[in-house]
Amino acid sequence: MKSLTILIPFYNEERTLPTLVYQISELPSGVVNNVIFVNDGSTDSSLTLLQSAVASNNLNCKIISKSNGGKASAVKAGATHLETSHVVILDADLELKTSDVIRLWEAVLEHDLEAAFGFRRFLSQSSFTYRYVKGNQFISQFYGILFNEVATDIMCGLKLIPSKILAQMDFRLKKFAVEIEIPLELLKHKLRPYEIEVYYKPRTREEGKVIGIRDAIYIIYAMILIRIKWIFKK
Repeated sequence: MKSLTILIPFYNEERTLPTLVYQISELPSGVVNNVIFVNDGSTDSSLTLLQSAVASNNLNCKIISKSNGGKASAVKAGATHLETSHVVILDADLELKTSDVIRLWEAVLEHDLEAAFGFRRFLSQSSFTYRYVKGNQFISQFYGILFNEVATDIMCGLKLIPSKILAQMDFRLKKFAVEIEIPLELLKHKLRPYEIEVYYKPRTREEGKVIGIRDAIYIIYAMILIRIKWIFKK
């Protein structure tokens, strides 16, 4: 029987965590079986506020704390605690709509799928900057060219996959590059994610947005190296 865990890595998200906990507690009963928060070495009041919000909303969850290592390392830490058949990774910054987790999960159940990814349309009201949008689109298109796979928005942080696949990943890529390592792991298992458009409200640099040009360059470089390795393995 299929069951679902929400895995939430976070670093210095004191502004959003109380609201996120409330939103998760308001999800329909029975949709989510487990919730795992991974504190990636936050230096603000994130952990204290999270614990208080969890108690106030009677949310049954697991909280893991580790030293700072980036999103990939936080996802890796959470993957070792999975007990459900599937897991959905959700960022704690509220840029994505918490209730869209339900839409991904319903698609998996209704169509008997194994994986579902969210994608953002980047309309005027849902765009950070022009360069950010075009950079995201370029990475998705470059991924498609290299691996001959359709990827509308490969960097979207809402990804639902089988827990066993996440647990066995090598996590060789750092930080936000986990967003391409996950679909590449699916590709190894000949699985294609079902894509669903999700709500997106970008935050500003002042509000805590951290991904930038260096991350994009690293991700592109990593994709090229992986593709070369795959070619020579054949």
